[in-house]
Amino acid sequence: MNRFNKVVKPKALACWLVLFLLLTLALPSAFAATLEEPALASLPAAAPTKASKTPAPTPKGSLTPGPTVTPGPTPTPAPKVVTLPPAIKATSAIVVDADTGRILYAKNEHVQRPQASTTKLVTALTLLSMFPTMQDLQAQTTVVQDDLVGEANMGLRVGERIKLSTLLLGLLTNSANEAGMALARYAGQFLPGPASPVDRFVAAMNSKALSMGMYETHFMNPHGLDQPGHYTSAYDLAISGWYALQNPLLMQLAQFKSGRVDGHDIYNVDSFLFRYPGATGLKPGWTDDAGRCWVATATNYGHTLIGVIMNTDYPPGDIDPLMDYGFTLITGRAEQSVANLNLGYLGIPNARPNMVQARVTSNLKSLQTAVKTQLEFTLRLVLKSVRL
Repeated sequence: MNRFNKVVKPKALACWLVLFLLLTLALPSAFAATLEEPALASLPAAAPTKASKTPAPTPKGSLTPGPTVTPGPTPTPAPKVVTLPPAIKATSAIVVDADTGRILYAKNEHVQRPQASTTKLVTALTLLSMFPTMQDLQAQTTVVQDDLVGEANMGLRVGERIKLSTLLLGLLTNSANEAGMALARYAGQFLPGPASPVDRFVAAMNSKALSMGMYETHFMNPHGLDQPGHYTSAYDLAISGWYALQNPLLMQLAQFKSGRVDGHDIYNVDSFLFRYPGATGLKPGWTDDAGRCWVATATNYGHTLIGVIMNTDYPPGDIDPLMDYGFTLITGRAEQSVANLNLGYLGIPNARPNMVQARVTSNLKSLQTAVKTQLEFTLRLVLKSVRL
């Protein structure tokens, strides 16, 4: 009897099965990585250029920046030293060390409020979970009348064919509401369910939020315009900011400053990016119900911080001092030391496990409420489709 006729021992068979599973999991990731690297390289970083009255034409699909309009003063070389927590007008706020998840400042961070266009961070994260590379984003969609919901926009026209990458760029820079609708409608057609494509995509946004630990959040639309049942908290916005920082393509698009792309004027409404030392983004928002909101990120002294404010009337007067205080605190120059803080940690990967566990345990009620809300939302979609 040769070696091919021997009975395979159960232990050996188990080893081969484990090896097969590991290879099955590893190979798609490695293949995806080989696709993504050159795709990112195809998007040049925005660089300021001298303004002109008639900008040179940009080849279709190019993200080469055009004239840059600086909406604020040139950033100072380093954040200001603020040794005490600043007095702010925002109803809710939080500052987090993105490297550890440690909360450096908090004010009503778990209060649920309308979030305006900061919604678009989860819109982008949900889309990029379905179309993760620049190559994927070369797919095109046709703009329809229902996409044109008003307010902030990038000048889309009914019947226009446009790439997902350009829509995503407009979503994150111009804060274009119609771009959010067009992206949701296109991506939603690939999702299961009886509801409309936009509603299916919004349901996916809610599922994405839950998977990231955003238990105090619920979405009703992909753009952030005021609508009953559309809310989040400063704590959850910090989580969405942290996940945005982990996505190089999203951050690269969010840092694009201005230019003409595919026949549209792209300009970044995030004045924090132009104004604050070491700023890397990220997303402002404003509606009547939400007030002015901001998710800000910056890196200084080897530390990356996430700052969030909700419902204020003068964002620079709140977010800038908060980030200044965060950098002063984390570099050991504040009156209080980081070691003496008792504000906990953000519920994200790589944060201290015991603090994350405490957060999950204490927030079980919020999780149950979020799941219940999501189920009710899904049921309403099903009933709506039956009536149609």
